[in-house]
Amino acid sequence: MRERHRLFVLEYLVDLNGRAAAKRAGYTDGKAGARACELLQRPDVKAMIDEEIKARNERLRISVDRIAREFARIAFIDPSRIASWGPNGVELLPSERLSEDDKAAIKWVSVGGRKGARAQRFLMHDKLQALEALGRIAGIFTRGPHGRGAMPEHLAQRDEAEHAQAVEKVKRMIEARAQAIAEERLKAMKDAEDVAPKSDRA
Repeated sequence: MRERHRLFVLEYLVDLNGRAAAKRAGYTDGKAGARACELLQRPDVKAMIDEEIKARNERLRISVDRIAREFARIAFIDPSRIASWGPNGVELLPSERLSEDDKAAIKWVSVGGRKGARAQRFLMHDKLQALEALGRIAGIFTRGPHGRGAMPEHLAQRDEAEHAQAVEKVKRMIEARAQAIAEERLKAMKDAEDVAPKSDRA
């Protein structure tokens, strides 16, 4: 493999942007897009990209299961496990009382500021985006090969049996999480009934 081709691969792995990678590898701005398309079709370039991504995934322990699990944390979060709110504002639960799943779904937390020490706010990661991503992994939602957010060709699943197995794992994960949420809600309702005054039950 030529040195510039190898450099293109290394630059491409930074952001998966072919045109930008070609420019950083030394190709002229006017020809960078065309050269990137040509290079990404070369068997030796595709093989090197696959090898480098596989090695990086092994180093970082990245897998379909782990990615799906992170999306599931965001998709199935119940904000009431993180805070309570009402006419007097928002009250956050102490972080030590939150599960690791709940913590992973929080984008940011703000306490205090111009409104005083009691001002509390929080923002969750986008549930709809997480649900959409899970749906694509599970094969529930599909997009055309050139649609928005389409996966780069070299990352597309090539082994149908392996893909089907991954889809089944994600579906089981979604079903298990949904069942756990339902059980938590039933338990909360039962606990609320147990502590309710007798006059309320009459």
